[in-house]
Amino acid sequence: LRSLLNTLRVSNLDEFTPITKVADFVTLLGTYAQGFTVITDPYPEAEGIYDPTLLLSCLDASLAIRPVFKRYQSVVLTSGTISPLEMYPKILGMTNVVVTESFSITMARKCLCPLIVTHGPDQVPITSRFSLREDPGVVHNYGELLEQLVQTVPDGLVCFF
Repeated sequence: LRSLLNTLRVSNLDEFTPITKVADFVTLLGTYAQGFTVITDPYPEAEGIYDPTLLLSCLDASLAIRPVFKRYQSVVLTSGTISPLEMYPKILGMTNVVVTESFSITMARKCLCPLIVTHGPDQVPITSRFSLREDPGVVHNYGELLEQLVQTVPDGLVCFF
């Protein structure tokens, strides 16, 4: 489609973004006969509102990572959740696996303290809602929260947003 649009000398390609996405989707469908499934959801948000969703879901991780293995001679995979480790080279179609190592972690003391914080010190809501991610009050409160936690947690912290 992009080649056709370039041949026709279409200057504003942004107008054709929706049809380009459909063409890319259909190209993926035609490229991979196995390992993918199409999921349709005619009413994903609320009943009565017609806003259909069409998803192409990869069911075979080796298809997604194969181009990486072809392009690079050495690939390092790390994860905190890959287990059992010996199974993944087979699933991903990896050859010449040099090292697979799993490190056990022992915790002599309580290390985890999950927190749910809904408001900052100025009572502005702390939220990860997409529409408020760049709100200066929300960003400021996240910064304040992290600064206060870093001052009191002795060995550092890991934060996920």
